[in-house]
Amino acid sequence: MARAPEARLWGDARSVGVVVRMAATAARAAGVLVLLAVPLALPAQLPGADSAFAKGDYARARTAYERVLVRDSVNTRALYRLAILDSWDGQLVRSLARFTRLRRLDARDPDIMVAHAQVLAWAGRTAASEALYDSVLARFPGRVDALAGRARAVAWSGDLDRAEQLWRDALALRPDSAELLIGIAQTLYWKGQSALAESYATRAREAAPGDRAARDLERLLRAALRAEIATGVDGAGDSDNNDFIAQDGTVTGSLGADYRGTLRVGWRHATDPLRHGTSYGAGGSVIAAVGNGAVVRAGLGVRRIEPDSGPSRTPLTAELGLGVRPGRYAAVSLGYSRAPFDETARLMRGDLILDAVDLSFDVSPGPGWSVSGGANGTWLSDGNRRLAAVAAVLGRVLPGLQLGPFVRVMGYRENPGTGYFAPDRFSVLEARGVYLWQRSRWGVRLDGGVGTQQVFAGAAHQTEWHFGASLSRGWGANNEIAVVGSITNSAAATTTAGVRSEGFRYRTLGLRVRQGL
Repeated sequence: MARAPEARLWGDARSVGVVVRMAATAARAAGVLVLLAVPLALPAQLPGADSAFAKGDYARARTAYERVLVRDSVNTRALYRLAILDSWDGQLVRSLARFTRLRRLDARDPDIMVAHAQVLAWAGRTAASEALYDSVLARFPGRVDALAGRARAVAWSGDLDRAEQLWRDALALRPDSAELLIGIAQTLYWKGQSALAESYATRAREAAPGDRAARDLERLLRAALRAEIATGVDGAGDSDNNDFIAQDGTVTGSLGADYRGTLRVGWRHATDPLRHGTSYGAGGSVIAAVGNGAVVRAGLGVRRIEPDSGPSRTPLTAELGLGVRPGRYAAVSLGYSRAPFDETARLMRGDLILDAVDLSFDVSPGPGWSVSGGANGTWLSDGNRRLAAVAAVLGRVLPGLQLGPFVRVMGYRENPGTGYFAPDRFSVLEARGVYLWQRSRWGVRLDGGVGTQQVFAGAAHQTEWHFGASLSRGWGANNEIAVVGSITNSAAATTTAGVRSEGFRYRTLGLRVRQGL
């Protein structure tokens, strides 16, 4: 691909040389020498840029290619490499603009078409990407990167069944292609068929033992299939002297090709200045893949409530949910849960049961962007009802740093005054920031925000803020230990009844451990 523009360049230079020989005046000769200096400099600049690109020195390569374009704005090699560098840097709009220029200069170069289609898919324009891949495959039916790119674009669009069929059709043409084997393994993993996905990942490793993508995918799938244990210890307290400490533990393992089960136990002890209480319980749940990236979750359990006074009780707990992935960067879930209301010592003395329905979504419309939200309806056994909604948008402004707005609205039908915070309306509007840092298995996450909150309809607005941090260390395929903590003055941080002011504080500290078996 790179030879064609270079040949045209020297062809133009020779044409200019003919003009020089035909016009022998000194003035023209001086002017033409200046023109000749441009193409003579390009052969020296392009190898330097290509060498830096090959060595991974992309900053120097970018500078060199941009210098080439200053002298020759239609140099296709420089445009091509800069478009690739832009895409790797997440500058997809600029990358696509360069590819548009390239396609005008050389509309039928298959390498440019495949690279352009790949960036279109990264930008979420999967239909345009698929059409461009089809154009390449019409001329080169067995081209592996085009076969893989088309199937991947279809998978990212959310049509996992069709994507799987495209991968299988491609493998019928190239059964030993590591790229195709990795692709079908990824698609099957997204469909929830981890065991079958692992078999294709193993074949990819055999076909390309040194391929890093195949190795990483195989490790991911083996980690997803093997059993693991996890535990968490949490403590929290507020400025009203309501405190608790809790521990939960889970054991998760595969129950077959499309099923995964979890056993869960938990314990909680809560206190306030006048009361104390304990609750503990156990349960189990199953997650089943039902096709096209959808999973169903169902579980049952029991929870024992033992207050310091009053009768103990053992209500049933339950959960039921459906999760779907309509696109590569989109997830939607709908769930139902039933559990006792046992957050504080005072609530343990009551006999309240929560029946809740939750709807949530998470979308990443572009690199560095995320849009998430949800809605909840909760019905309490005392006849009360709570409705709530939450939404957040985060956009990347610096490496590792995202900023954006956060909004939350909640309201109860009535305020019974029986031990839980039940405003008729509660709202928060916050400017939020999240910073992530990852290096050599160490991870740091910082999040914070400041805004305004209103507690009860018609009340004055108050300043609201929060800060949270976590430090994690991973090892092996999916093992991790993390310490997490947070502090806030948000009125809805706890369910304790009472009047909220800006002086309210709620603090948490926790430890998480996950270990594969």
